[in-house]
Amino acid sequence: MQGMKGKMTRRQMAGAMLAATAAGQAPQSTPAPAAGELQAAQEQNRRTGDLLAKVKLPLDAEPAFHFSA
Repeated sequence: MQGMKGKMTRRQMAGAMLAATAAGQAPQSTPAPAAGELQAAQEQNRRTGDLLAKVKLPLDAEPAFHFSA
């Protein structure tokens, strides 16, 4: 681009536009969940864990699918 002072190719222009657009966008912050919602979700997880701990599952039970490496 030595002999073309001040001229840009379409690719250079597109790259410059993308870079400017990306630089102008501020990272979006996610709002923090309300304390009540967080506490309710944690309590629900705790109750679900307690229920799962009560289920008796024999050691020889096999999964319904097959893992392959």
